[in-house]
Amino acid sequence: MIHAKRLGLTVLLLPALAAWAGGPSAGAVQQSPFGDVTLTASPSRYEGACPARIRFEGRVGIAAHPMVFNYVFERSDGAKSQLKVARVPNANTKTVTVVEVWQVGAAGQHLHVWEKLRVASGNTRIESNQADAEIICR
Repeated sequence: MIHAKRLGLTVLLLPALAAWAGGPSAGAVQQSPFGDVTLTASPSRYEGACPARIRFEGRVGIAAHPMVFNYVFERSDGAKSQLKVARVPNANTKTVTVVEVWQVGAAGQHLHVWEKLRVASGNTRIESNQADAEIICR
């Protein structure tokens, strides 16, 4: 962080501004703060009374410490979860697990649904694989 004084006011310049101005981080290549980002559905096939409860479990690999990241689940019906925040305080945490449960289906329906997990930290945005589930309601 760089401090500058002008007309008696202290102004904080962010590292991005320092890079733009040719400061110490100019030209530095920034690595992703994430490792692998994966999502699974459990069960991936359900047959029985509905609504079915499908548990989507995301695993977010952490490559930078400390860090804060945002995440959201997106569903095949167009809905999105609320934006959530995860905090990773130190290097002891290698993976963060996030979960969403979707109750879906009604008697007589045969559905194919999916979710994706999107994570973001700073300028880095990553999307997981698509986790699929088949639901056959009785």
